[in-house]
Amino acid sequence: MFDASQIFGSDGGFDLRRIVKITGSAGIIAAVRPLIVHEDNHLLVIFKPAGWLSQSDETGDASVNDIFAAYLKHKFNKPGNVFCAAVQRLDRPASGLMVLARTSKAAARLSEQIRQGRFEKRYRVMTSTALQGAKGRSERIILTATMRKVDRMARRVGPDYQGADAGVYTLTATLCSSAHGFHEYEVEIEGGKFHQIRALFAAHGSPLLGDLKYGGQKLKKHGDRIALTCTWLNFLHPTLKTPMIETLDAQSLSRLYTYFI
Repeated sequence: MFDASQIFGSDGGFDLRRIVKITGSAGIIAAVRPLIVHEDNHLLVIFKPAGWLSQSDETGDASVNDIFAAYLKHKFNKPGNVFCAAVQRLDRPASGLMVLARTSKAAARLSEQIRQGRFEKRYRVMTSTALQGAKGRSERIILTATMRKVDRMARRVGPDYQGADAGVYTLTATLCSSAHGFHEYEVEIEGGKFHQIRALFAAHGSPLLGDLKYGGQKLKKHGDRIALTCTWLNFLHPTLKTPMIETLDAQSLSRLYTYFI
């Protein structure tokens, strides 16, 4: 289990601009150490703060690949480039557990687990509107819709749509708590489609807090965040083939509210 309370209690400690400034020095080791959940010769499991890219994009901003490659380079005094590759994706404003491969072999094997549906993930999300089932508010509900990617968003299409670019999105959401007008859900997804959780919650009338793109309520303090955190991973180690379960501890889960609100 991983204690993320230091992350949730620090608004400035993991500011991307500050971190980038020290990637060229040994100071990066201490700066990102609180984000490391597990480390061995083949992989890293890390906690990605909201606002960090999981993979490079057109902005040119540093990604977790860049930041943790710098960490490995300085920690082990490695010359030249260092291999460090995220095998799963988290949207920039989202946060949570991620696996980074340290070798190409590990990356290939972990990616194959994802393709085969053997790399399991769970998330916690928060909304200001409770999900509704056929008989009113539902504590456990399966959300599904046919969606297509349009203008960097996943949009719902009608039953008559015949385009090959549409796919069925599905997830299971279980209500964890309701307090102060907000509702927290644990989410399990099938597959890893574009904006799967964000789009499905919005399509069913409960956009995530902070997710302005999909109609969510604006967060007063944290404009770079949406209330979406990967909190649980279950996969096989790429070389040892042993099960690896990484999760946030109970104290960290109880503080998710303060991280967003």
